[in-house]
Amino acid sequence: MEPTFALTAATALAAGLLFGYCAQRGGFCLTRALSNLVLMGDTAILRAYVLALAVAIVGTQVLTLGLVEEIPVRPFHWLGNLVGGFIFGIGMILGGGCAGSSWYRLGEGALGAWIVLFGFAMGATTANVGILRPARETLQQYEYLIGEQPPTLYTLLGVGPWLVIAVVVLVAAVWLARGETEPEHGKWRWPVTGSVMGIIIVLGWYLSSYSGTTTGITFASNTGHLLTYPLVGYPNRVTWGMLLLGGVTVGAALAAWRTGEFAWRPVPGFTSVKLLIGGLVMGIGALIADGCNITQGLTNSATLALGSLTAFAAMLAGGWAALWVLFLRK
Repeated sequence: MEPTFALTAATALAAGLLFGYCAQRGGFCLTRALSNLVLMGDTAILRAYVLALAVAIVGTQVLTLGLVEEIPVRPFHWLGNLVGGFIFGIGMILGGGCAGSSWYRLGEGALGAWIVLFGFAMGATTANVGILRPARETLQQYEYLIGEQPPTLYTLLGVGPWLVIAVVVLVAAVWLARGETEPEHGKWRWPVTGSVMGIIIVLGWYLSSYSGTTTGITFASNTGHLLTYPLVGYPNRVTWGMLLLGGVTVGAALAAWRTGEFAWRPVPGFTSVKLLIGGLVMGIGALIADGCNITQGLTNSATLALGSLTAFAAMLAGGWAALWVLFLRK
């Protein structure tokens, strides 16, 4: 049965509302996670991210047992994943927020998020169908396959997926258990945030399957599509991912309003330039890397795709390098 637009819209908005509400309440952001770790030694948000990934890995594998017809595995464009991920990491530090957090910050009243997302959309469009398309295609032509299929961590090791998942979960659990006590900060505690966000990533796979194309929760190409769709009609229809983005902002606005955290936050003049550049760099990097920190770092890393894990590691490396240059270099 062909999915109706109403069903596509309902599932996308539901996923977006949940993501936006819970991400805002938990302060869930890779930029903050990495910055807090590198600059202050605070691992709370990073622990939420690691827990979310562990929960998403287990839940996504459960979905493959018959709950979802097919969950795609992202290709391992090793050079594109490395270069694009590193560029994205630099951009998210310059932009002061990752792709997903920029969408939920709109709902908090952060005017700077509009600038970041406009830059992101421009960068993504430029790399997707614009003048940087040849460079993106060149970087993505280097692909590694195992048996003519995109590799996962378990196919690379030649073992069953549940064995790898068990090891990953065990290592994550040991590291999470060694964490320090989390200080009071007005947001959800990291165990709550990580658990809920991991479940939402799994739910995103399930709900997106009702649109006819199982994509999960993503923030890369669909952000660019919001710019190109009204301008040139590309893509030629409103997609599940585009509708998701509106739900994220509304969900975050509801969360911020309920907790009294909504406030219009203007942006100083020069900071606007920095945010625009950060968003532009993020958008370019995301399209080269086949996704952003949520697309590759959570949604598709949950499949244990080697390309997604590589892109995510490169994003962390790029973010660390940017923090070192901006704040730590003597």
